Amino acid sequence: MKQIIFRGLLFISVFLFYGMVNAQQTVTGTVSDETGPLPGATVAIKGTSTGTTTDFDGNYTLNDVPEDATLVYSFVGYETQEVAVDGRTTIDVNLATDASELDEVVLIGYGQTTVRDATGAVSSVKSEEFNKGINTSPDQLLQGRVAGVQITQASGEPGAPANIRVRGTSSIRAGNDPLIVVDGVPLSGGNVSPGNDTGLGRRGSTNPLSFINSADIASIDILKDASATAIYGSRGANGVVLITTKGGRSGKPQISFNSSFQTGKISNEYDLISAEDYPGIASSVGNPNPDLGARLDPLGSILRTAFTQQHDFSYGSGGETGNYRISLGLLDQEGIVKGTGQERYSGNINITQRAFDDVVTFKSNIIYSYIKDDGEAIFENASAEGDLMSSTLRWNPTRPFFNEDGSYNQPSDNQRNPQAFLDYFEDKTETSRILANLSASVKLTEGLDYKFNIGLDRSESTRRTAISNAFNANNILGRGVASYEDNYNFNKLFEHTLNYNSDIATDLQLDAVLGYSYQSFESKGNSLVGRDFSIADQDKYIKDIGYAATFQPTETLAYYNPSSELQSFFGRANFNWKSRYLLTATLRADGSSKFGSNNRYGYFPSVGAAWRIVEEGFMPLAVSDLKLRGSWGITGNQEFPAGSAQTQFGPTDDGSAVQQVNVANPDLQWETTEQFGVGIDFGLFSDRITGSFDYFTRTTNDLLFRLPAIQPAPDVNYWTNFDDIEIENEGFEISFNAAVVETEDWTFDVSYNMAFLDNKITNVSNQFPIGIPTGEVNGRSLTGQRSQLLYDNQPLYAFYLPVFDGYDENGAPTYVDVNGDGTINPNFDGPGRSSDRDFVGDPNPDITLGIALNATFRNFDFSANLNGAYGHQIYDNTNAALFYKAAVANGDNATYAEVNSGADAANGGPFLSTKDLSSGDFLRLNSASIGYTFMGDDFSVDWMNSLRIYVAGQNLFVITPYDGFDPEVNVNKAIDDVPSFGIDYTSYPRNRSVTVGINANF
Repeated sequence: MKQIIFRGLLFISVFLFYGMVNAQQTVTGTVSDETGPLPGATVAIKGTSTGTTTDFDGNYTLNDVPEDATLVYSFVGYETQEVAVDGRTTIDVNLATDASELDEVVLIGYGQTTVRDATGAVSSVKSEEFNKGINTSPDQLLQGRVAGVQITQASGEPGAPANIRVRGTSSIRAGNDPLIVVDGVPLSGGNVSPGNDTGLGRRGSTNPLSFINSADIASIDILKDASATAIYGSRGANGVVLITTKGGRSGKPQISFNSSFQTGKISNEYDLISAEDYPGIASSVGNPNPDLGARLDPLGSILRTAFTQQHDFSYGSGGETGNYRISLGLLDQEGIVKGTGQERYSGNINITQRAFDDVVTFKSNIIYSYIKDDGEAIFENASAEGDLMSSTLRWNPTRPFFNEDGSYNQPSDNQRNPQAFLDYFEDKTETSRILANLSASVKLTEGLDYKFNIGLDRSESTRRTAISNAFNANNILGRGVASYEDNYNFNKLFEHTLNYNSDIATDLQLDAVLGYSYQSFESKGNSLVGRDFSIADQDKYIKDIGYAATFQPTETLAYYNPSSELQSFFGRANFNWKSRYLLTATLRADGSSKFGSNNRYGYFPSVGAAWRIVEEGFMPLAVSDLKLRGSWGITGNQEFPAGSAQTQFGPTDDGSAVQQVNVANPDLQWETTEQFGVGIDFGLFSDRITGSFDYFTRTTNDLLFRLPAIQPAPDVNYWTNFDDIEIENEGFEISFNAAVVETEDWTFDVSYNMAFLDNKITNVSNQFPIGIPTGEVNGRSLTGQRSQLLYDNQPLYAFYLPVFDGYDENGAPTYVDVNGDGTINPNFDGPGRSSDRDFVGDPNPDITLGIALNATFRNFDFSANLNGAYGHQIYDNTNAALFYKAAVANGDNATYAEVNSGADAANGGPFLSTKDLSSGDFLRLNSASIGYTFMGDDFSVDWMNSLRIYVAGQNLFVITPYDGFDPEVNVNKAIDDVPSFGIDYTSYPRNRSVTVGINANF
């Protein structure tokens, strides 16, 4: 009986085992993302330890899979996906990028963290969030994207520089742009290309960030508070912008090709009197020759529909021990003003290679660019005679451009022909730059890494400008002029860092970095002006200045700035206890050759703390994240010329001798900014809604100034610090993100940011009783005037102007008696004196905002980005200098508004007042795009993974009361190197553009 039972149980066991074997199967498939296969993805049977990984082509094979099992697909940075087998033997899966903002990685300088664990005010913008369209420099990608970051283009000219302000303006002489760090290499912060002045006007340098191809940028991280920026010490006071370029990915080679074409036209024009209306209006104001016979559109004659093309190619791949990415880019951008444009040829190589069982990791990042900029005669400080833009705007639309014999109609030096300007003026700049970063990391032990980093930044730029001897201008006609300028910059970086990341106690984690950094900066250049050419072809002047007969010693210059060296020791420790309580402590010691011998080293501490309240367990389920942050720290600003603390000598004006030009100051030091901030980060409904609130105060003291030496010392300058003058910035920032719709077919996301800022300077009168004037004003009867004044308890660059009170019965301008002394004195004499001027405006916006809308419907995508600024003013120097009734009476043009004003044609001429001070408020649709992506089952091209076609528009509309070309403008009107802000003068107009393009991935 026992044998019978035993045999029966054995039979049943074999039967059940056989049935189980037959209920299992082999499953194969491919794991991919939107760009192609994902190598190294994990495929596992849910609830078991059985699993596998995908090969280089994203393929996998998993044996012994039950028919009713669930497979779990996962990969770092992607959302985990579960799929029921249901008896299938082939399952292909497409993983979506992990959208959790809390786990998003952000760079913090010499390391990284997540949004969840950050104690400082840090914002990160990824490539998919950048402003759409053709963007020629990284700053354009960020406009309106980050709370508290204001970006203002100097003009609409291709290659024009931009002002980047992080949490306001905090310096007068030491620069206000943030420190830019590209792939770990801090840039010098100075200009790369030379400016020039041939006697007709000054043209500034081009944008130093244009060398980076936007298509190569993976992310831009902005460090805003001292807790985040103190790791950069004496260069962190204005914030830090970290730019990271794209790297390769292991697995199947990834090939990407992007091509786009753009057309652009002027977006807004002055309301000038038309050729048809001009004779009648000119006659009514007393013009003796109201009609000269022509019917022209002068502004339209120098403008064009601008065409731009951009093509980018990248190739990347890798294996188990490393990866690489190589890219090439071509940009050919026409400006809307004839004869202007930019060509850029760029390359980027990123390589990562691991060795010795991943103990050593080598990385190299190399960026190379060659840029050609073509400019025209649009100057920052055109005199009464004018430049191309002012000559065009004031040109009588009934005056012909050409005489009957075909020669240019050049009536006088004071009435320059814009068409002759186009033909007789050339300005060409060529700039090459290479930025390289090479590093080796060694894993010394578990959690402890050593890294050695070498960075090189080398640039060369030449500028050639020429004006034909046929051009009717003072000191040009019959002579001609050409100028050659070149700049050379070379910066070196050597860094050693130790990174430690490990648990040091139960529930207590330490992430620390210790480092040493050495960076040196070299800059030199030459300038040469030649005059008196025997030929009229200015193109030949540019090619060979040897055609000139005259070279003045005072116009032949060379400089070699003293080398600037920065030696630094730094450390940071991040403590994380139970993922609830976070503490960051940072200290950097900077020793700089720029500082005086008594102040060689500066010390910059900071501390930041955060409490993740949501981890305490008493929050309602709807609250998915809640974190309270606080930070304090001290940072510095050393952006002043090398050698400022030393005795310096240079040539006399005639070049015949050597003279002292700078007096040594052994006590010279950096500017110091102390910052305090608190913030709240929150998430609701599983992070469907996230956002933050930040409040901060920044106080800058030890302000740097360059002053004339006290007599009877030589007529030279010296640099010093004033510790009693302070600049205060106080602000509040809001960021908000909402995933409004998330369905299988539809998504719709909204992002909103807003910043409120109050800025003022104090105690100026202690050192400068009448304040510090700046804001040069140019034009007929206006040259030598000042429009802005730095003074006690006023915002930086506050407008200080006579207050316009209308026209009297004779059509003459009247002013408010500001000081009440019974007389009107509109001239500058300083506050509290005889001058009838007042503080009447502020170029610094009280409010800045940005709005981003993103939506998808199946394979369609849509995005729109808006930015705006409110509560500030612009001084329209163009309107003041060019447009008035007397101009029409004398044969020039003007706007309808001015000729219909109460001014008299005889005595209502150019004058400085609040009449030309305008609100700069605006809301701009910065970019919008719509696209369709072919991929997946709907895409039948075997050799291509995906193809996206799109249409994008930039600067589609602006809502503003400003009557000039554009409210986002900042022409350089500095006085004695004291910057200005918010002044518009014959600026290059911005365009409205439409782009069509394709993105193909193979």
